[in-house]
Amino acid sequence: MKAKLNREDYQFRKKTGQELIKYPGQLNGLDFVISNCEECTIYICDHAAQIFVDLSKNCKIYIGPVEGSIFVRKCENIQISAASSQFRVSNSNNIQCFVYTSSDPALEKSTGITFAPYNFAYPGIKDDFEKAKLDPTNNKWSEVFDFTPNAEISNWTLLHPSQFNLVSKSIEGLEDPGQCPVPISTTYGGSCTKKIILGSADQKVNGLELDFLMGKENVKNLQQLSDENRVYLETQLKSTNQNQSQGQQNLIQGNYEEFIFDQESVKSTEPQINMQSQTTFNAFDDIITENQVNKQNANINQQMQKDEIERKQKEQKRKQAQEYLKKFMSDFAEIANQRKIQNRAIVKEKVQQEQGWKTVVTNIDLKDNGGVKDVSKMAQAIKNKLMDELKK
Repeated sequence: MKAKLNREDYQFRKKTGQELIKYPGQLNGLDFVISNCEECTIYICDHAAQIFVDLSKNCKIYIGPVEGSIFVRKCENIQISAASSQFRVSNSNNIQCFVYTSSDPALEKSTGITFAPYNFAYPGIKDDFEKAKLDPTNNKWSEVFDFTPNAEISNWTLLHPSQFNLVSKSIEGLEDPGQCPVPISTTYGGSCTKKIILGSADQKVNGLELDFLMGKENVKNLQQLSDENRVYLETQLKSTNQNQSQGQQNLIQGNYEEFIFDQESVKSTEPQINMQSQTTFNAFDDIITENQVNKQNANINQQMQKDEIERKQKEQKRKQAQEYLKKFMSDFAEIANQRKIQNRAIVKEKVQQEQGWKTVVTNIDLKDNGGVKDVSKMAQAIKNKLMDELKK
């Protein structure tokens, strides 16, 4: 007989100011709940089926691979490292997310959300990725889908590289945690040269609509990262690259994602950054304005096309209604005629069975009017006789 599970072993509820940990093998692929926790540091060093993080504040939460979904709901001011097939944040504010997810991260009714690559490691995490059926190289952490976007101020942005850090949890008696198995972009100090994709492909209309997907502030933030790295290359690396090999020089000529961007470089290049960024922002705003005009023209054309489609649909429905009415009246007339014939046959049969037409005519008093039979009176008499017969 299988032992009954203790519910308390699969939840952290109503904890305050504690360090909480689930060790390898304690969850073994089952669900886990974190709820109503404040000022806590939480480590989930095992693979799970799905995890719920609800109603928690001011916490740091580090979660190992999850085969299903990680849900963050009604939380505030938390930092979370999450690896899962699906990552969703709803009704939350000021959440710093270090994410691995094999599908687009999703937001709903949330603000102040920042995203960065997954950064957590513990003994056995590589095996747990396999147990959770997750491919570490297939990370869509930046391809965010916002169900409730704000066109003026973005609900989400990318974490500045100077704030990115790796977190490793050692466990006594187990092997060294090693490196995080998820490849990290060179922008954040790793070796992965894969391009960072901003926003979900499902939310893009007519190309990369940055002002819609991310908000203008987030666009500027991303552009500033590019500008700062370029200035860093020009001011910090130019003088030291003369003795480097041709291969290293080619590397330096790549795009900004191929360089590590640290806090010291920001401090040393702030004057140039401000000047260069302002010029770039002005030019970029011009592009955004032009794109918005094009978008408005496109919207007008789309509205005209939509109106034409609606007109054709209404005309088609009108014709369908006319055809239906015509068929209905035809069917109705045919049915009425059939019933009329049936009624006549019934009356005739009834009269023939009881008396016969000869008896009816014989019994009618035909009056002469100047030697001419009164046909109208004869017809009325026959009609009256039929009605009398039907009433019996």
